[in-house]
Amino acid sequence: MSDTNQCSSETHHNTSCEMGMHDHHSKCPCGCGSEHPCYMHMWKVAFHEAKKSVMVDILKVKIKNVYGQKMEETADLMLEAMEAKKNGETTLKNKLHDIWEK
Repeated sequence: MSDTNQCSSETHHNTSCEMGMHDHHSKCPCGCGSEHPCYMHMWKVAFHEAKKSVMVDILKVKIKNVYGQKMEETADLMLEAMEAKKNGETTLKNKLHDIWEK
């Protein structure tokens, strides 16, 4: 986890390590003096993005194993509620249309 702290201190002017450089007129954040992000910086950023991606994939599997059934049931309920709302809104719109078209 020290990589994250190092990255945060080196790119303190950015909102995240992944974003690299926003200002194309700035020098490379690694301190090499280049007028644009150098290959070393780009590889470092890519490494952190890949590492984060692997971490997310691992967490997805673990979360699905622990909470998968509950999340499936919740998703079903949410879809039912959204469909009911849509149908209710359609019914309401039709009733309002009938009232105002008289």
